[in-house]
Amino acid sequence: MSKIILGNKVKLYRNIDGKNFVNTMTEEELRENLEFLDPIIRGMGYENLDIEKMTSLKKLNLIEEGRLGKRFVEEKNIGFYQKVDEPDILINSSEHLELSKFSRTQSLDELYKEIYDLEGRLEENINFAFSPEYGYLTSRVFNAGTGFKPITFLYLPALNYFGINEIAKGLSRLGYTLGSYRDRSKKALASIYTLSFESTLTEEEGSYIEKLKLISEEIADVERENRKKLYLDNIISLEDMVNRSYGLLANARLLSEEEMMQSMSMINLGIELSILKPNREFDFYQEIMKLRNGHLQIERGSILDLKSRDILRANKSRALMKEVFK
Repeated sequence: MSKIILGNKVKLYRNIDGKNFVNTMTEEELRENLEFLDPIIRGMGYENLDIEKMTSLKKLNLIEEGRLGKRFVEEKNIGFYQKVDEPDILINSSEHLELSKFSRTQSLDELYKEIYDLEGRLEENINFAFSPEYGYLTSRVFNAGTGFKPITFLYLPALNYFGINEIAKGLSRLGYTLGSYRDRSKKALASIYTLSFESTLTEEEGSYIEKLKLISEEIADVERENRKKLYLDNIISLEDMVNRSYGLLANARLLSEEEMMQSMSMINLGIELSILKPNREFDFYQEIMKLRNGHLQIERGSILDLKSRDILRANKSRALMKEVFK
């Protein structure tokens, strides 16, 4: 992956022919669906992670990793299945079946092949809802047709600094969605964005992949130009932001998750623009994940209150800065 394209994710939505969609199913129908699919998926070597018996810490970690949604873990008659190096399988999420996989190293083409290989094996035992006119049927029209959703994760600090709204509006007119988690100032947390399609209804999967790869590279080119502009025209402001972020991470005694993410992003930009010189490779996305609430508490082995989390995060941040820069 480039330093702007952080990773890729693919999702595939499928429903069983002749059954109601999840959003109209009764609890009994959801349970029957789970009981029907469970032995098929287990028979393929998958492990069922019983969410109802799962600890709060484990749930939080899976949510932070983007493998589960907050609302999903609160539902009943759901299933979550995993297998090493294979896509995850969710039952009774937004659709009867949702296959998904995120990777920092694999291309969209590689993830596409894995997802469809898995779908082919499932289809040996399951009749999926399909219409010759509309393609694969889903509860949301935007997910119908291919039922396929490719997503690219982008690191765009310069665009986030100068303002990305006009680009987002332009992408929306072309059928793309640029998403992010926002802080109180409405800036993207850690300058990380997701790029996907509003709908994958009318074209083939390969076409969507090629379009997403092309537009991602175009956005990356715009980000590079904006980094040059930021460096050449705003060098004092840039150095100030980078060094303030380093100072916070290197000296804070209390560090919130939001402050950590924004500061990690800024010192990473400082590294990429040679304002800071690390002693070792610095993967800011990986370091952010290590300092998020879920990971901190799992590592500690207990639920921590807000202040305890912020103290622990600050301790680890100070140690990390000493390791990377001194």
